Amino acid sequence: MEQIPRELKLETLERKKIKKLRRKEKDSRIHRRLSALLWLDEGHSVEEVAKLLDVCPRTVRNWVRLFQAEGGLEVLCSLEYNGDPG
Repeated sequence: MEQIPRELKLETLERKKIKKLRRKEKDSRIHRRLSALLWLDEGHSVEEVAKLLDVCPRTVRNWVRLFQAEGGLEVLCSLEYNGDPG
C-alpha cells in the first residue's frame, strides 16, 4: 500500500487558493476535501483529520493522493463517479 507522508506542506499561495475555494464551495463533499488539505498542512495526522471529518483514514489518504499525484485541485474538486452503474 502506498504511504502518504505524515506531513503535507502547501505553498503559501496554494494554501490561500484552497482557502478561497473552500469559502466559495457549496458542495459539502468538496468542502471536506479542501478542509482536509488545510488541516494536514497545519500538522494534523491523517487519522485526526479522518476523525474530524467522520471518514476513514484511507479516504483522506486517497484525497491527498489525488491532490499530489493525479492533478492537483482540479481533480480533487471533481466528483466524477466511476463506480458500478447498476
